[in-house]
Amino acid sequence: MDHGGALSDATAPGVDRLRVLVVTSSRQVWGAERSVMATAGPLAELGIDLSLGSPPGGDLEAAWRGLGLTHVPLDLPPHAGIRAAVGDGLAGEEDGGRPPPGAIARELLTTARSARLVARAARHADVVQSEALWGHLDCALGGRLAHRPVVIELQDLVRPGLGRRLLSAAARLSAATVAISTAVAGVIGNGNVPGVRVVLDAVDLDEFSPGPADPSIRRMLSDEPDELLVGILGRVDPMKGVDVLVRAMALLGGPAAKARLVVVGSPGLDPGGYEREVRAEADRLLGVRARFVGRMDDVRGVLRSLDVLVNASAAEPFGLTVLEAQASGVPVVAPRSGGIPDFVEDDDNGLLVPPGDAAALAEALERLLGNADLRARLGRRGRQTAVAEHGLAHRAAVLAGIYRAAARREPVPCVP
Repeated sequence: MDHGGALSDATAPGVDRLRVLVVTSSRQVWGAERSVMATAGPLAELGIDLSLGSPPGGDLEAAWRGLGLTHVPLDLPPHAGIRAAVGDGLAGEEDGGRPPPGAIARELLTTARSARLVARAARHADVVQSEALWGHLDCALGGRLAHRPVVIELQDLVRPGLGRRLLSAAARLSAATVAISTAVAGVIGNGNVPGVRVVLDAVDLDEFSPGPADPSIRRMLSDEPDELLVGILGRVDPMKGVDVLVRAMALLGGPAAKARLVVVGSPGLDPGGYEREVRAEADRLLGVRARFVGRMDDVRGVLRSLDVLVNASAAEPFGLTVLEAQASGVPVVAPRSGGIPDFVEDDDNGLLVPPGDAAALAEALERLLGNADLRARLGRRGRQTAVAEHGLAHRAAVLAGIYRAAARREPVPCVP
């Protein structure tokens, strides 16, 4: 597996500055958007200037402009998509079946409109980078129309079917494809598509570092700040498995049964009232031991206030909050699936459990909450892993090399 080494001229003095237009249909700041913003500064030091093309309005544009970066209003038409109805964390055709011809026709029309918009914006850039799952083909075609090389960044796990075939088509039309984990790279042919490269996500090691908890934040997160605190961060939707963690907390026995749970995040895009359901279940099973605090911008402060960070997703493409917790010296429990095993090794720098298994998660939490030495050891090893392998400077150097190779129309090495 090739996790990337910078191409030789990525940091060469005197190289020309390269303009990269990052395109997404998102208006919100999720993990993928935080990752792009975090690498903007290190990339600028390497001569790569990022601008963002996204729908105007919303948190993402505000956050991007807040960094002093250029925003290009790009009101892309929404894709209806062929996303799965089941909450397993995988994107793909509903129930694995083929979408109706009418839906495919509408998607193709949307792609044509989006490609034209991307092409118009791309003429002011040297390279286009696509960030949104349903926009990869749009960007690949838009780049062709504008005669600009395209790099697509795969951020999602997609089940077999038409969705994977469309992604493979987008990858073949692009100069390079970056996958944030080995599992994500596997959705387009296990690395057999030319130009695919695994570049694991990274974290700002200065922002996310061990430090004392802020008592005021701790009080916001728990009704009993002196009790051990377990946290889960991210969208509150079926993919993230908050209900699994609630049931696991209810199974805790002994001293661990006093531990508190905090859920940090806003509702996802699920229209079925998942958040209301999981809140009701937490109230029934845990009572005052559980607290839902909504989204909090101070992720570092939240992580430093936790005793354990849990990721309970069924299939996590990467798991950025897990890496941020490791960098902060916070012990983690996460599923043995998706992209997380790329950087979490069981009983070394974290604990891994089968996805969706509340009993196994409870067992791991009991072990961790009942052993301060184990928490300290896993926290130290997590920090060491982040520092050694997942700093922003390394990822930026790899991406800079890929962008420059794409701009020169040179091949990018494939994942073995």
